[in-house]
Amino acid sequence: MRKVLLLPVLVMMLLGGSCIVRSSLIYFDSDTEGVPNLVINPSFSAYSLSPKEALKGWTVHTDPLSGEGVSIAIDTNQALQGETSLRVDASDKAVMIMSDAFRVRRYGGYYIRVSACSSQPAGPQLSIRFITFGDTGKIRNTFKTKLKTEADWTKATISAGFLKPGSNFGRVAIMIPPFSEGSVWIDDAGCWEVHSFRID
Repeated sequence: MRKVLLLPVLVMMLLGGSCIVRSSLIYFDSDTEGVPNLVINPSFSAYSLSPKEALKGWTVHTDPLSGEGVSIAIDTNQALQGETSLRVDASDKAVMIMSDAFRVRRYGGYYIRVSACSSQPAGPQLSIRFITFGDTGKIRNTFKTKLKTEADWTKATISAGFLKPGSNFGRVAIMIPPFSEGSVWIDDAGCWEVHSFRID
């Protein structure tokens, strides 16, 4: 599938920086009630004992791409929702955790949420992105917000809509910069279609 083959290009664009759109829409947690989460495995549950298959619904990328020296694991001792979270330990590499692609509609309104905490009182600042793209893998929209981690769970949200023509798929990307001490936990991630814009 062509859009899967273009994933490495998407990863490099996001790690290296790309055009960002800020949305003027505002949605809330309450808007997600009764609405399905488009992200598979939002609580980072372990689906297999095999490390390559455990993190269903997500892909991990590092910069440099070798990934050596990066410790990422499903943690059963720390969770905001459910019984697990994803722990990323300190390293000198940038890490991006990207959801599997899901269908989006140009005239849909989307609410994206990610929660995180740190073992340190002031942990690294994460970058949360909602990316839409077309059938060929070309990026159509990128929405972004920041999430400053601390000892307590905090969340970041994005309200997105007015997608560009050709926006057929979406992904949630969580970008963690290099940091020198402790760990970061991520949980309660998701994307919901909470609004449908009227088409005249």
